[in-house]
Amino acid sequence: MKLSFQTAGPAGDLTILVHTAVPQEERETLAQRLMALPELEASRVYFLLPPAGDGVIRLEAPHGVFSGNALAFGALSFAAARGVRREKKLPVEMAGLEQACTVHVNPLAGHATVDLPLPLGAEKVPFLGQTVPVVVFPGIVHALWQEGALPEDGTLLPALQALAQSWDCPAAGAMGWNFRTQAMTPVLWLPGESALRHRPTCSSGAAAAAAWSALRGGQGHRKLDVRQPGGVVQTAAVGQPGALRRLTASFPVSLGPTYELTF
Repeated sequence: MKLSFQTAGPAGDLTILVHTAVPQEERETLAQRLMALPELEASRVYFLLPPAGDGVIRLEAPHGVFSGNALAFGALSFAAARGVRREKKLPVEMAGLEQACTVHVNPLAGHATVDLPLPLGAEKVPFLGQTVPVVVFPGIVHALWQEGALPEDGTLLPALQALAQSWDCPAAGAMGWNFRTQAMTPVLWLPGESALRHRPTCSSGAAAAAAWSALRGGQGHRKLDVRQPGGVVQTAAVGQPGALRRLTASFPVSLGPTYELTF
């Protein structure tokens, strides 16, 4: 198979966007082979597909893992392929979501704002001996750890696997979140992996903090500039205590080169 794909995101945390049509039953194996390429050191693979609904493009990952970053990369890739250089709002679909998400992308500035799907649930649950806020999105669940530094990976790994199973999600994240300084350290467990991934940027994790603050903090509107290792993610939750109407995350985006390989 001759494969065309493109990288997106910062070095050390690349997302691979596969342009070639790949049969669904072959995608998981192919994704593992692509992430194993030592030259790229990619951390995730999304397949770009024709839209099934009102979107301009559709993204799909093995196991249906959700990623707000990938939505932005998909929008930027679509804009670049069509020579769009100015700001534009694009509806982008992702497998596992009922509706397309609006992505406001600015190719020249290298910036995107993603309208994230609203959380399916948000509550405090026991997690590694603490009671922590948990925010559930379609395709990933995040635990907001506010008790100092995150536990070691060997302790976190089985806890995140159990968290994903209890919420029937394919992936889970632990967000080390300092509410006072808005510093956040994202750590993710992805299906089929035996090690955790320490992400420089996780837009859905940052948005989970804004959503929790708005839903449980007695404020219907909440803006947070969440400082992650890869930079600041600007988030906004709009609604009223107990109910959100909109949840957004804004962050820098970039595309890498396009490759063609034969597998």
